[in-house]
Amino acid sequence: MNEYELEIDSLGRTLARLRLEEADPQIIDENEVELRILRALYEAARRTLPAGDHDPRLAAALESMGFGGWNLASVYSFVYDVAMDAETDGRDLAALIGEMDFVDTLLEVAGEPG
Repeated sequence: MNEYELEIDSLGRTLARLRLEEADPQIIDENEVELRILRALYEAARRTLPAGDHDPRLAAALESMGFGGWNLASVYSFVYDVAMDAETDGRDLAALIGEMDFVDTLLEVAGEPG
């Protein structure tokens, strides 16, 4: 289990405990939103990572933008930064992350054709 999975698992356990203890619904809602966002970020990074095995432009672009070498931590950092800068226009951030194409975004930010 990597650090992202551990964080997601920990937050999931916290959320389960809050529900069991019938905590304040606002706190439960906030934790649910955070968990959905973390899951979406991790899944987006996992979906993006294999693309770098087939397209060396991705690793070069990621490194040139200061994220480091092509690995899960660097790809996650890129996904996180792009997602946090995204205009949600009132939409659910986790759903928006799930719809984003981070490979194309990475190439676009790097000035490379998709």
